[in-house]
Amino acid sequence: MLNNLKTLTLTAAGLLVANAAVAQDKIDFATQIYPFVKGSCAQCHRPSHTDERGRTKRPKADLVITNKADFMKGGESGPVIVAGKPDESPFLQRTLLPIDDDDHQPPQGKSPQWTDAEKALFKKWIEQGADFGAWTEDKTPNDGLEWDGKEFPADSTRTAKG
Repeated sequence: MLNNLKTLTLTAAGLLVANAAVAQDKIDFATQIYPFVKGSCAQCHRPSHTDERGRTKRPKADLVITNKADFMKGGESGPVIVAGKPDESPFLQRTLLPIDDDDHQPPQGKSPQWTDAEKALFKKWIEQGADFGAWTEDKTPNDGLEWDGKEFPADSTRTAKG
């Protein structure tokens, strides 16, 4: 009986350690994904707004990425993220196309390209189920969208400023 109790205790401890390791690897959308998605994509895929000339600007392809509900709904071509299926998620797949492909996103020269590290992180986030966690929306979708025209190193990842 004592051996069974020791075995049960060791098994439970092992499961706790394994769960902790998985939790540490879980990607946080708000701090690890959204900063580079916003920096590269929100300029064109934010809610309708009035520009500096007073013109109403609508989101490209009717896709809004600054809140969870609209991001998951997708745009005029349907959903852009398929949880658990990165190969079926157009939002990722368009970043993987050759930069001179007409469907590549973001368009060259319009905003910073995703780095290889960001593409890999986004893919892993989708594989993990595309969990937004507690994030539901960007309360300031028009803030921080200026770009200096410089690209990021291929192996870097932009993260939330804390």
